[in-house]
Amino acid sequence: MSAAGRRYLGAMLDVLVYENVLVAWRRMPLGGYVIVSHEGEEIRLTTRQADMWARGAFAVYLALVDQQRITPRIPGDTAQH
Repeated sequence: MSAAGRRYLGAMLDVLVYENVLVAWRRMPLGGYVIVSHEGEEIRLTTRQADMWARGAFAVYLALVDQQRITPRIPGDTAQH
């Protein structure tokens, strides 16, 4: 994955943590990622797996926002739900 791809993945994971979808995430020293669930489980993924997982989680998050089942916490969001 390119440096830009890693930054994009990191930004997506940061939003998922900020929006309380994840507890935390970190890069592994030799590649890959660790994602921490709300149950405390540490999920170890390759970079490709983390990218696919984050895209899927982000899609679900956006669908829930679109359906007005959750309200995003993103700063500057002025939408009234």
